[in-house]
Amino acid sequence: MEYIVILQRAWQILTRHKILWLFGLIAVLAGQDALFNLHGAHAVQPLTEAIVDLPPTAGTLARSIVPVGSDLLLIGVMIIFGLVLLFIGMLASAALIGLTQSAERGDPVDFKSGLRAGFQHIDRLIIIRLIFNIPFVVLSLAGFTTLLRTIDPATVPLSYGQSLNVLQDTGLLTIFLIISLMTGIFIGAIGIGADRAVIIDGMGVIGALRQGWDTLRNNLGRYILITGIFISTLLLFTLLLACPLAVVFSDRIATLTQTAPLNSDLALILLNEPAGVIVLIIGGLLYAGVTAYSSIVWTIAYRRYAR
Repeated sequence: MEYIVILQRAWQILTRHKILWLFGLIAVLAGQDALFNLHGAHAVQPLTEAIVDLPPTAGTLARSIVPVGSDLLLIGVMIIFGLVLLFIGMLASAALIGLTQSAERGDPVDFKSGLRAGFQHIDRLIIIRLIFNIPFVVLSLAGFTTLLRTIDPATVPLSYGQSLNVLQDTGLLTIFLIISLMTGIFIGAIGIGADRAVIIDGMGVIGALRQGWDTLRNNLGRYILITGIFISTLLLFTLLLACPLAVVFSDRIATLTQTAPLNSDLALILLNEPAGVIVLIIGGLLYAGVTAYSSIVWTIAYRRYAR
């Protein structure tokens, strides 16, 4: 019953204060994750992207504007992109937490208040997020070292995709992905409490990390149940959205399958068409709502369980 109360209260706050939806959209565009606000926990990324936690779209943009062969320039651009998006994403996430706290207290919930909450705590939040990326840097280094020991030094240098294929053939990629996924879930769960300890309780970095761990340890069953509710809801939502889309685009997909160049990304082609753009916009807005809603739920849960 307590979980239903939390979910209902979160829905009331989201529907009553539409500005939260806007901050959810900003968080999504910056690459934040709806469940744990920890992007990239599901893949073994190149070292640069692991350091700055760069969303795939930003990585693609960086590669498109940097001349081929300018590796150092590419690294610099990726780091700049990553830090900018990290700043924007954490600002939006902090605003969601701070405005939820304001809604619970009966204080004003508006854009200016959200920005104030974000800027007030942004330095500690970014430090925490960079600390959380350390395990993925270690995983990337481990993957790179393993790859060097696997391939023949006399072969032509491999691309990132080819390198992943080598790890796939040896069975090591699956191991790295499982470790990365479990690490991301664990760190993300600690981050739920750590972020809120900074914004709601005004703690420093070390105190917030300790509070995040204590909150997770003392409420593990609750965390698992709430996460299970979110995952099952997202899967149902995805299924309900995917089925009608599959029917609408079935003829177009069949045509592209026969006419598109070999190894083309059919999803990318569809998204460049008017109907695909509309679907992308609608999906982005819905996911923004999911992101805002999940943040509100975790904030309410923290207020109840972290005391």
